[in-house]
Amino acid sequence: DRQAAGTVFSNGLAIVALKRLSDAVAHGDHVYAVIKGTALNNDGSNKVSFLAPSVDGHAEAVTTAQAYAQIDPKTVGFIEAHGTGTELGDTIEVAALTQAFRERTPDTGFCALGSVKTNIGHLDAAAGVAGLIKAALAVHHGVIPPTLHFRDPNPKLELDRSPFYVNTSVVKWPEAQAPRRAGVSSLGTGGTNAHVVLEEAPDPGPPGPSRDFQVLPISARTPEALERATVNLRQYIEEQPEAALADVAWTLQT
Repeated sequence: DRQAAGTVFSNGLAIVALKRLSDAVAHGDHVYAVIKGTALNNDGSNKVSFLAPSVDGHAEAVTTAQAYAQIDPKTVGFIEAHGTGTELGDTIEVAALTQAFRERTPDTGFCALGSVKTNIGHLDAAAGVAGLIKAALAVHHGVIPPTLHFRDPNPKLELDRSPFYVNTSVVKWPEAQAPRRAGVSSLGTGGTNAHVVLEEAPDPGPPGPSRDFQVLPISARTPEALERATVNLRQYIEEQPEAALADVAWTLQT
């Protein structure tokens, strides 16, 4: 924002579970997003300062991650930026993102730009993974969350000439032929640049055949209520032969 004057520091811990996609699908796991490509580098002596990266270094991280992901940047609908709200850092980051996207597309205003720091502050070492979680959920649900406290764009960002816009309300992910994709940037002290490309998980398809036996736990407060619950369950299964027993078991267990 034009009035942004720095970040608000906070504390946090974030954990993500990573698994090879083929294994996750085979095990029937709930997949929120697929990591298509990642890149990490350091600006070395080219960084602006110990706390601020260089445009070229961050742009290289973005283009390298997109190259590993084998995607067209035009198909990226959301960038979860490092976005600290500092005049220097935000300007460098948006310039780097614009430079990276401009290698493949001249289009403007097609990719939403946001930062989870407007919600929870800067989580220090957990800031990047918090952004990864936000972007994964956005890709999963097909909804781009709003960026808070944004009114007037910082003119130094030159957003009107960039591929990006800042959304200030909940935005439904635009329909497109390509899967939903998002980028996540995180910048570390000392000139470290990281970028991750996420994609929505593939349709898991119909479940396969289940095991022959299922555990059907029944819970009640009294023996009489337990008997009623057991009779009701038996009656339901008899009257609904199309109901998958594995689904019934899962519902009772969870």
